[in-house]
Amino acid sequence: MEEEKDIISIDFSAFFKIIWKEKVWVILITLLFALGGVYYALTAREEYVSTGKILPEYQSKAGGLGQLSGLASLAGIDVSSAAGGGSDAVRPDLYPDVLKSTPFFLELLKIKVRTKDNKEMLFSQFYDTFVLDNKIEEKNTKIKFPASNQYIAVSYQTENNLKDLRTRISAVIDKKTGLITVTVKLPDPVVATLITDYGMNFLTNYITNYRTEKSKRDLNFLAERLDAAKGKYFNNQAKKAQYSDQYQLSMMKLQTADLQRERIESEYKISSTFYNTLLQKYEEAKLKVQQETPVIKVLEPPVVPNKRSEPKRTIIVLIATFLGGICGIIVGLIRKKNYKLVIK
Repeated sequence: MEEEKDIISIDFSAFFKIIWKEKVWVILITLLFALGGVYYALTAREEYVSTGKILPEYQSKAGGLGQLSGLASLAGIDVSSAAGGGSDAVRPDLYPDVLKSTPFFLELLKIKVRTKDNKEMLFSQFYDTFVLDNKIEEKNTKIKFPASNQYIAVSYQTENNLKDLRTRISAVIDKKTGLITVTVKLPDPVVATLITDYGMNFLTNYITNYRTEKSKRDLNFLAERLDAAKGKYFNNQAKKAQYSDQYQLSMMKLQTADLQRERIESEYKISSTFYNTLLQKYEEAKLKVQQETPVIKVLEPPVVPNKRSEPKRTIIVLIATFLGGICGIIVGLIRKKNYKLVIK
């Protein structure tokens, strides 16, 4: 025959009698926790959150020029080759990671901001003063490694600052709509709004440069080659005209003259064909840059918040009071081993 398992029962009648008996301790501990919650709520640093929303353009490269393709075809420009095929190679879901990158934060620390008290300072100074409360150790501000263009070296203090800023500045993309929301939390509402605007502009410029960087390089290369081809073409054109003016009145037809004329004509035709081909490619490249330049719409500009986001004083006091009540009850049960009267 199996032994019956012990069943623990709680005598709620005894429980409430003990709570009433130890009510002084319960009330005292609850009151202490509540006062602690009030003190923390009143002394905690105020934080403000500013948000902004942007909508980048998402489209396929093929057919992106729309009505421009018809106009370009009239000029003899092959838009299909300029636009290329397939979809956009840039993954939109990676855009928010731009505002998590070290280069972004290092540039952010260098910009000037204006506080709610209309004081202008570098963002690094604002961060040290209003976030760190100037509690910085001198030894942590020194960079241990030599400066170099091949890598980024920062101090221990800056490294910690960047970690904290990554929690304060964020960007989230809605995969259904493509909407990017930039959020910044800082002790100053005006600075939070300025940093939100800076983050939106930084992200916009980054996306634009990323999408058009290769096309712009190709355009600059074609511009250089076109300039050289143009000079050679004009030079051969001048030689051809000069030769024609020199021998058009002469009745002598020498074999050497015919040979010279053929060489000039040949060089002229080659340079003309090469120049016109480059000119067409150059126009195609300009259209490609225009086609790959995204349209990024600001749907919701950042607005200076009037209400703080933290601390939520009412919630803090309520949670502290609740925890105080739980602790008071536990103390009441532990005193004089009262729990033995409740648990049977």
